[in-house]
Amino acid sequence: MIKKTLATVVVSIALSFSSLSFAGKLGQNMDTLAKNFQVFNKTDNQNDALKALDNMKVAALDAKKIKLKTSDAKAPTSDVLYDQLVLEIDKTRMLVQAGKLDQAKVQGKKIAAVKAQGHAIYNQQ
Repeated sequence: MIKKTLATVVVSIALSFSSLSFAGKLGQNMDTLAKNFQVFNKTDNQNDALKALDNMKVAALDAKKIKLKTSDAKAPTSDVLYDQLVLEIDKTRMLVQAGKLDQAKVQGKKIAAVKAQGHAIYNQQ
């Protein structure tokens, strides 16, 4: 009896630390996205813009590993939002590579829109 209770407690503690780890990792990825988005918007240097976009993409792909839940059945899944975010980052990156940094910054507003949509859906809980 004591062994079963102890095993249940140990598993419960392990699961709670696991979910805290996911929450911490997601927070780090969101911070990385936000910081690099600011860098991207402030820079006039093509290489710095590309580096910021690359960092954003890595953070978005890493964050996608964590499946978020919402009570809104009509809302897009977190996977769909992360895919949209990566798509917008890639479109923006192509403009930067083509030497169209000003146009890329306009395109970059779509990155912010996808981020805002995700925050509106998944931060209301």
